[in-house]
Amino acid sequence: MVGGPPTQTPHQANINLNNIQRDTPLIKKKKKTRANLLLATLNMRGRASPQLGNNEISKWSAIQHVMREKKIGVLCVQETHLLPEHETQINTLYSRRLKVINSRDPHRPGNSAGVAIIINKEIFNPEDLTITEIIPGRALVIRTTWHNNTHLTIANVYAPNTHSQHEDFWNIITRTWQEKRLPNPDFLMGDFNITEDSLDRAPARLEHEQALDALRDLRFQLDVQDTWRINNPTSRLFTFYSNTNTYSRLDRIYTSPAHERNICGWDSCTSAIPTDHRMILVRFAPSNTPFVGKGRWAWPASLINDEGLINKISKAGITAQDRITNQQTPRSNTENPQKEWEEFKIQIQQLAKITAKEHLNKIRTRTKQLEEDLRRTTANDDIDTNESTRRQKAWIESEINHLENKRFSKTQLYSQVKWAAEGETVSKYWSQIN
Repeated sequence: MVGGPPTQTPHQANINLNNIQRDTPLIKKKKKTRANLLLATLNMRGRASPQLGNNEISKWSAIQHVMREKKIGVLCVQETHLLPEHETQINTLYSRRLKVINSRDPHRPGNSAGVAIIINKEIFNPEDLTITEIIPGRALVIRTTWHNNTHLTIANVYAPNTHSQHEDFWNIITRTWQEKRLPNPDFLMGDFNITEDSLDRAPARLEHEQALDALRDLRFQLDVQDTWRINNPTSRLFTFYSNTNTYSRLDRIYTSPAHERNICGWDSCTSAIPTDHRMILVRFAPSNTPFVGKGRWAWPASLINDEGLINKISKAGITAQDRITNQQTPRSNTENPQKEWEEFKIQIQQLAKITAKEHLNKIRTRTKQLEEDLRRTTANDDIDTNESTRRQKAWIESEINHLENKRFSKTQLYSQVKWAAEGETVSKYWSQIN
């Protein structure tokens, strides 16, 4: 045969590609982390809710949604009520995006207490972790390497409801922390079931003195402070509403004094996770990290099939095409097809933004209005003495909850439709979820 023997493929020559020695070994790329980190805490009040379906872990779908939508890097939750089989199910469903470190109550794990630290893998690198259980089901600590190889220590706490148990509880944490020689936390957060300031309750009242002293001793030993209260000495913020028509700021985030200048964006909000507590959020942005802007505007995917918008774009496109085709003036820097095309793109971008505000932001706009009403009601001078003011605040919060649940239901329905249409078809969507 002319040209020598036929060329053989690797398979025809029975060559094992795995045995080929490479000049450069393959190096696994280390997952990057964001330059700043949004942290949050929430008492989730159990693993399931009837309004989200009959699934035994129905709230975890909402947790994934909230963390993805708000771009939360680390979420500390209390009252998880997770059994081992629930943890397995959660890891099976959500391990692609979430890493869940749970601490169960040793006596009634499915019905009482339980704390978990949830890490968003899309934002935060969870590979280098040290986990310490201080009190099973009540106090959990993680230590990890974060941006630029700096260490970050986060503690999640769920204190007992009975104040008479607080002194022993805080003392055990202090003693165990010293025995295990743990580093001082950067963030200590959770449901403390006690307040340190009379402003943190409505009606205002003082707390159990011995319980409060034990908590303050712990804070002194761990060197953490209530930074939100330091920055807002006269403001009022409540995270829990009881059935006795009283409010309190039980959920807090304590921070190391070293980070006081590096934290911002304090927020308290309702979420799609059904509970009687509000979520507390704060952003940690060290001064040596790079500036991150708002990013590039992207066309909302839900507007692709909006007929009214499509008709407007078609008319604008026909007009732009006519101007390009029938251009009479000589080509110049201001009169040319490229300039017409640029103006057309700017025009349809503005049309899309207007349509998004009209159709997609109705719930968000109403929520912002209610949040402003809530802020004014909370700042009302008679909230301590007037039950009607507190009831009005409770009504506003219930309306906000209703809107959040409605928005979440729409998102859930969209996800179900997307899965039904493309979930078993090899596509970009399929690759993202597998």
